[in-house]
Amino acid sequence: MDAGRLRQIIAEWHGRLAGVSEQDATQVVGSRWTRKQLLGHLIDSTANNHQRLVRLQQGHLAGFPGYDQEHWVEAGDYNRSAWDDLVGLWRLYSLQLAVVIEHIQPDCAGNRWEGHDADLGFLVEDFTRHMLHHLDRIL
Repeated sequence: MDAGRLRQIIAEWHGRLAGVSEQDATQVVGSRWTRKQLLGHLIDSTANNHQRLVRLQQGHLAGFPGYDQEHWVEAGDYNRSAWDDLVGLWRLYSLQLAVVIEHIQPDCAGNRWEGHDADLGFLVEDFTRHMLHHLDRIL
């Protein structure tokens, strides 16, 4: 579980995202979401993974919390937000998640939710892959 790698990604992409104009941020990329909505989705993903990573450090748990990404993006109404505000929120919240990851004790990495294949270690790695996937789509 590499918090340093997450910090590198955030530092690299923060500048790239800051270079996107407000007008370009409202453009649809791919088939359904604007750049603002994609970055909002990453903020939502950070929020969901934040609570998952913190809770799973307590031990094995029941009831893996779901995440309806379409509902979250709609509820967040990200297209009405200023791009610079979204970029700043994404950066700061992602850095906070890096702090959480940095403090995960190695003996917790195998903790799981009942009925869910992923352990804590996998969730951390998957979060980074997911972030990179969507950052690439934004630009």
